[in-house]
Amino acid sequence: MAVEDDAAAGVAPAVEVRHATPADAEALALLSQELLAFYGLPVRYQRSYMAHVIAEKAFAEPPSIEILMALERGQARGFLAFTESFALANCQTSIFIQDLFVTRKARSLGIGRRLMVELARICVARGTGQLDWTADPWNDKARVFYEAMGPLLRSDKTYYRLLSPRLAALAAGGTAIERKR
Repeated sequence: MAVEDDAAAGVAPAVEVRHATPADAEALALLSQELLAFYGLPVRYQRSYMAHVIAEKAFAEPPSIEILMALERGQARGFLAFTESFALANCQTSIFIQDLFVTRKARSLGIGRRLMVELARICVARGTGQLDWTADPWNDKARVFYEAMGPLLRSDKTYYRLLSPRLAALAAGGTAIERKR
């Protein structure tokens, strides 16, 4: 039965959410390219190269990232990448969502919510007391999606990112780089 037939019959499509494995690297590369296109960013690498790097780096030991995959009828339709950290000051483990992405043609299937529910289950099973993520202020659909889950909106924090060449300058002793205005 096709997905459309499932929807017409009032049956939820067959969606599987599971931890990604190195065998998913090709599908993750494809989804990552679609994610970059969504943000209007250039795809700098061929999918085969991206898949190789994802297989090597994302699944290294010890893992620096975990990835949940969402498959609909065996086809990769989304992923949720997250990291776990321990906050020394409050002796609490937290999880930070790096990316949550569902392919455009599958956004009405509830896959994003299924990914978030599975991550919430992981948090509860691990005794994790905090789940954090960010959303772009211009992405109204994402904000509505996230706010429906009842999170505490933190506007008292400023998100910083240090990229090359400023990262290299800091590593070389903190030489300031003039900011362009």
